[in-house]
Amino acid sequence: MQKYKKWKQVLSVSTAVCLSIAGTGSLMGCGSTDRGKDKADSVESKAMGRYLENELAVPEGCMEIVDLQVMKEGSLKMLARNSDYELMLYQSSDKGKTWEDGKEVADFFEVEGESIYKAALGRDGSILIGVYIESEDENSVGSMDYYYCPADGKGKKIEIGEALDETMAWSIDIGENGNLFLQISGNGIREINPVDGAVVHEYEKGKTTDYMCVTSEYLIVITDGDVHYYDVASGKPADGGDALTAQLKKTPANLEFGNSSGTALLFLDGDEKNTVFYVDQTGLYRYAFGGNVIEQVIDGSLNSISSSNKAFNCMAMDSEGVFYIGEIDYNSGLNCGRLVSYKYSADTPTVPDTELTIYSLEENSGIRQAVVMFQKKYPDIYLTLETGMSGNDGVTRTDALKTLNTEIMAGKGPDILILDGISSETYAEQGMLEDLSGILKEAGLLDNIESAYTKEDGSIYEMPVKFGIPMIEGNKEDVQEVTDLASLADVLTKHKDEYGLTSESIYKLPLLYSMYPQALLEKLADNSSAAWMKKDGTLDEEKIKVFLEQSERIYQAGKDAMDELKAAYPQAFDDSGQPVYERAGSISGETAVLLSHNCIFALGDIFSPLDFAFVNSMEEIDTSLSYALWNGQMANCFIPVSRIGISSRASQKAAAEKFVEYLFSEEGQMLSREDGFPVVEAVYNGEDYWNQGEAGNVLVTGGSSNSENGQELVYSIKVPSADKVNELKQLGKMLTTPVLDNTIITSAVCENGVRYLNGEISLDEAVNAVMQQVNLYLAE
Repeated sequence: MQKYKKWKQVLSVSTAVCLSIAGTGSLMGCGSTDRGKDKADSVESKAMGRYLENELAVPEGCMEIVDLQVMKEGSLKMLARNSDYELMLYQSSDKGKTWEDGKEVADFFEVEGESIYKAALGRDGSILIGVYIESEDENSVGSMDYYYCPADGKGKKIEIGEALDETMAWSIDIGENGNLFLQISGNGIREINPVDGAVVHEYEKGKTTDYMCVTSEYLIVITDGDVHYYDVASGKPADGGDALTAQLKKTPANLEFGNSSGTALLFLDGDEKNTVFYVDQTGLYRYAFGGNVIEQVIDGSLNSISSSNKAFNCMAMDSEGVFYIGEIDYNSGLNCGRLVSYKYSADTPTVPDTELTIYSLEENSGIRQAVVMFQKKYPDIYLTLETGMSGNDGVTRTDALKTLNTEIMAGKGPDILILDGISSETYAEQGMLEDLSGILKEAGLLDNIESAYTKEDGSIYEMPVKFGIPMIEGNKEDVQEVTDLASLADVLTKHKDEYGLTSESIYKLPLLYSMYPQALLEKLADNSSAAWMKKDGTLDEEKIKVFLEQSERIYQAGKDAMDELKAAYPQAFDDSGQPVYERAGSISGETAVLLSHNCIFALGDIFSPLDFAFVNSMEEIDTSLSYALWNGQMANCFIPVSRIGISSRASQKAAAEKFVEYLFSEEGQMLSREDGFPVVEAVYNGEDYWNQGEAGNVLVTGGSSNSENGQELVYSIKVPSADKVNELKQLGKMLTTPVLDNTIITSAVCENGVRYLNGEISLDEAVNAVMQQVNLYLAE
């Protein structure tokens, strides 16, 4: 009883905000637009007590935490897959500081380890596994046998009878009542008695369910975008969860199936009868069934709960009220098991007194991840990441920038600006950005990147956190001929007679993006835009004309083939099928079309060691291929990623500088290996960032259809050799010019360029329209 009272006290202190369904949701979190709030005068800022995150040790080589439980005596037990993907049982007697040697779960049941598809751990230490049985019918996905091992007992196969023969379970669990819960693919959930295999209850029969969780009292099921609750004792629907359902639906990811190794939502038994805890990307909450209030126990924006680079696997709580969450961490580029705890600290302010606002025109997952980790490192600083364009509110880029400029001039703007897509030159000229040269002096940046942003007087008003390298890949002879945009048009025109349908459902095109004029122009603009601006800051009309003229040649080279393709597959080219070009998308997805001979070139950017592995592997698989730096209208360009600046009117300049310093620290540069190469020389030159395992190890396997014979090609993406990686490193140090990252200008060029490519206006009319739009913009 004493422990219960202690927990209730902890809960009431830490829950400074109760989320009423009639209210507006959390008062804190990424995406808040409530700027200028005086936190020093708020109740929240003066309250003390908050859960702090601590990353715990995991067993060596832990690739995936499958399940976790706190045993009655207080130890932790964990089911996890090791580096050989064997399912192991581990135990820790010191709450996750150290782990005993694991035991192979397959040995408990005398089955093949690689066949264990699903597993669950009971609170008493019992184990349930699902073993995959491959079907003899090549059109069938196979089925699953189930094995159960009671605590301190012997594992055996469960004879479930014909009712579950030839079925697969997406998820399995062990209930507090000792029964087994199987989430069957396409046919609801079955509750099974482990002794005789009899079906105790059936839920959502005949339906496809996305998620299930079993507590001591409730079965919680998500299906068809809704949440259903069942009383485990009776097997019948349970009442009282309307408020919880309404709150869960505020976060769309909660109602979606995650993936085979993690979800965006987890539930856990509550501290009292008829209560549950749940965690999603916004935080950890408590709910009492029948009530109308959701209590926020942990604000996810103050720790890594809100990170976009992970998925949840399992959650447990000990008798002292400490929460443990097992996760899959996607940060390293390879799945990695991570275990974190959340322990209450009475001496930490509930809400930090210092608040920083960071503005990004569009969603930026890399900066969001940095916000999460910075806040964990500096719990006295609260960061709000505001996005100007959500994509769902109808706000245009022009609208967002006008609103931003108005707020900055009024002294209500953000402290930190992510300048991607924004004209930083204008901001610097008008004195709206702080000089970063002093902050970056000790960062040790790559000389070529630092020089590109250093003014004649030594000042630096912006700096990309990462960068990408433009790349082209194709036949060796063709790649050697391509030196700029015009020579690319020459080579593609030379191959014009080869484009078109070569056999049923197989085609060949000049470039993958050639099918869509808008996407093609945006792709080509990336490495040409740096040539468009004169030194005086005005647009170079002649360079725009050359860009549109050569882009039209590239488009026309494959137009007959594309018209033929569109006629054959009209449904694939309706308005809903138009792709949206994203610069952050790498070249790796296009390289496979080279093996299948569907395109002449793969053209794009690489942002990570894995991207480079794709490019390099294709050359090794097909020795007729080669790759090189892609130069459009301007040579030796790089793609800046997350250009950051500090507002000259920032209200918290010291804290803003600390965040910028963090971004360019070794930890900040290593947060992700997927969204760009490091700009800090020591990290860029180091081995840790580039490490993907032994050279020649397989990272990814895939397949595509050959355009000449229609046969399926299976390929393996392997770790490049050290020599190849070193060549790429040296190439990255040669790049001296950032592409023009002004979406107002590139949009004007591409939108009018589409009209020209479609024959609606002449070349001169397109150029004139661009000049008028851009000059009007520059004059504002």
